[in-house]
Amino acid sequence: MTSGLGSQQPSQPLGSLLGRFYRFLRRPFYTVNVPSQTQPLRDILRLYALALVLVLPLAIMVGLLAEKLSSSHAISEMADQPLLIFTMAVIIAPPLEEVLFRLPLRYTPINLTLPLFLWLLIILGTLASAKIVSALWILPLLCLAFLGCVFLRVWLKEKMPAQPIHKHYEKWIGWFFYGSTIIFGLIHISNYQLINDSALLLAPLLVSPQVLLGVFFAFVRLRYGFWWGVFTHAFHNGLLVGQMLLYRMFSSTSMSTEVDKITVNQKLITVIFSLSQIAFLLLCLFIVVRMVHEWRAEGQVSQASS
Repeated sequence: MTSGLGSQQPSQPLGSLLGRFYRFLRRPFYTVNVPSQTQPLRDILRLYALALVLVLPLAIMVGLLAEKLSSSHAISEMADQPLLIFTMAVIIAPPLEEVLFRLPLRYTPINLTLPLFLWLLIILGTLASAKIVSALWILPLLCLAFLGCVFLRVWLKEKMPAQPIHKHYEKWIGWFFYGSTIIFGLIHISNYQLINDSALLLAPLLVSPQVLLGVFFAFVRLRYGFWWGVFTHAFHNGLLVGQMLLYRMFSSTSMSTEVDKITVNQKLITVIFSLSQIAFLLLCLFIVVRMVHEWRAEGQVSQASS
């Protein structure tokens, strides 16, 4: 997934983690290869704590808004199929979405042609399900798309020098970075069963948590590598879906023939899960405060040296 131009391998970035993150978001920059990192897992988990602290208030607001719109989330529609939810959210969606949205953020021929083929496959499937294109045409068009992508990959690899393309990436990486996050967010509007077309006007608000997460995933992909992005995406989905499935599992096993006992058990389970969520959020807040202190200390050192 990375280029073979080893001479352009950047070194370990300096400065506090939050400072590096902030400076990158202000002005995204492109490197041919993934920068070397001494502790990627620690950095990513700390940044995830920041992402969660920022996303959680938005997610609560969006959930309340969706209830007002009488619009349910796709996961709630599959509540009685826990294995399907886990498979889709944790195993299938992260690598698929990372390939579609974040793999092309660093150039190689396969990094462009693989997402292109998958997008064509999705478009053809959508057109067929909407009966815009006859099912008889799907297989020939799919074969044509596959051959076209194979030809494009061979041409890029054999005939097109990589250096000019990297130069274009360096120039336009900010557009690629933020464009991919916006598209990633907007595509998730399909998760909601909206009651009418006018509700689509609220799409930017409904998908704002996904847009923020898209910024975080794109940063991880560019600064730590594609597979770290897949891991982070799967970790996030697994955390949310796993918590929901555990709550449903414990709630179902607590059922009794006595109504009063059901109520007590449900309240106890709700309290336990609520306390665990609060404890986890407090841990995330503590991590974020530490990151802010490191960033401020970095600024004070820079001022003292200048």
